[in-house]
Amino acid sequence: MAQHRKATRDEVARLARTSAAVVSYVVNGGPRPVAPATRQRVLEAIEQLGYRPNGLARALRAQRSRTLGLVVPDTSNPFFAELAHAIEDASYRAGYTLLVGNASDQPTRETAYLKAFVESRVEGVLLASTGSASASIMELSQLGAAVVVIDRRLPTVPAATITTDNESGGYMATRHLIEHGHGTVACIAGPSDVTPSADRHRGWARALAEAGLPSGSELLIRSAFNEAGGYRAAKQLFQQQVTPGALFISSDTQAIGAMRAAWECGLEIPDDVALVAFDGITAAGFTTPGLATVAQPIHVLGHHAVARLMERIAGRSTEPTEDTLAVSLVKRGSCGCAENAAENTPPKLANQGF
Repeated sequence: MAQHRKATRDEVARLARTSAAVVSYVVNGGPRPVAPATRQRVLEAIEQLGYRPNGLARALRAQRSRTLGLVVPDTSNPFFAELAHAIEDASYRAGYTLLVGNASDQPTRETAYLKAFVESRVEGVLLASTGSASASIMELSQLGAAVVVIDRRLPTVPAATITTDNESGGYMATRHLIEHGHGTVACIAGPSDVTPSADRHRGWARALAEAGLPSGSELLIRSAFNEAGGYRAAKQLFQQQVTPGALFISSDTQAIGAMRAAWECGLEIPDDVALVAFDGITAAGFTTPGLATVAQPIHVLGHHAVARLMERIAGRSTEPTEDTLAVSLVKRGSCGCAENAAENTPPKLANQGF
C-alpha cells in the first residue's frame, strides 16, 4: 500500500482557489476576516484533503506552547516519582503537557534541562533544584517563562517557592521517639545541607536539646537519599560500641535500606531499634513492620505548585512568594506503635486546604 502524504496549506489554497494566507486566517480564526463563501471553500478543501495544521507552528505564532517543564533531582526516588505524577495530573487538568527532566543529582545536568526547556519555549518551569540554579532561572524569567521552586528554598532566586515544614517534621519525629522512652536517638541525614536535609536535621537537634539528650557527631551520619545510602549509614551506626535505641531517618528510601541493615545485624524493629522516617511515600505502608513516617502532602504539593505556576503564567502574580505546607506524623509499627491503630492511616488529602 502506498503511504499517504500529509496535505500542505498550499495544496488547500489551490483547491479552494484562494491564497495560503487566507487558509491560515481560517485555521487560526484571524487575524483578518474571511468572506463566508471563501471560508466555506477552505473548510471543504481541508476536509477533502485531510489537512491537519501544524500545532507547534500555531503555538509559536501565538507565543504559547501549552507546555510546562519539571526538573527533579532523581526520578528513581519514589518521593519525586510520586510528586511528578501529581504535577503531571495537575498540568493535564490545566490543559498543559509536562516535560520532565531527571537531574540525577548533578547541577550541570539540571542546567542542561533548564536550557533545553528555554529552547522548547515552555511557558513555565517547576524546579526541585540540586543546588543553585539562579542563572538558568533568570534566563527563563527574562524569556517570559514563569518559575516555581518546589521542595526546597533557593534564597537567591526571585521566584515563588513551595516547601513543606521540614524542621517541624524532624522535631515531631524525634519527639515521638523520645516519648517512647528512648534516651539515644541517632539521625541519618541527607548528603548535604540542601534545605530539606538541613531543616530536618535541625528539627532532630532541637527535640534532643529540649529533652536534654545528646546530639553529638557520633549520632549523626549523612548518606545519599536512597536505599543503599540508608543501608550503609545504619550499618555504621549498628557497628558502634553502643547501638542507638532509635533512629530518625531523613527519607523513607533511606529508612528502607536501614531496615535491611537491622535485619542483617540481628536487630528487631522496634524492640532493639525504633525508626521514624520522612516523606510519606506509598511504599512506607508496605514494609514489615510498617514504616512510621512524617508524611508530606505530596498530592497537594504537586497540585498547589501547578496552581501557583498558572497564576504566574496568567500574570496574576509576579512577586516572590513562599508557601509552607504542614506535615503529619503517621504512626506505624517501626516506632513502637500498634500496627492496626486508627491513627496509622495517612491524613485525607481533601483536608489540606488547597
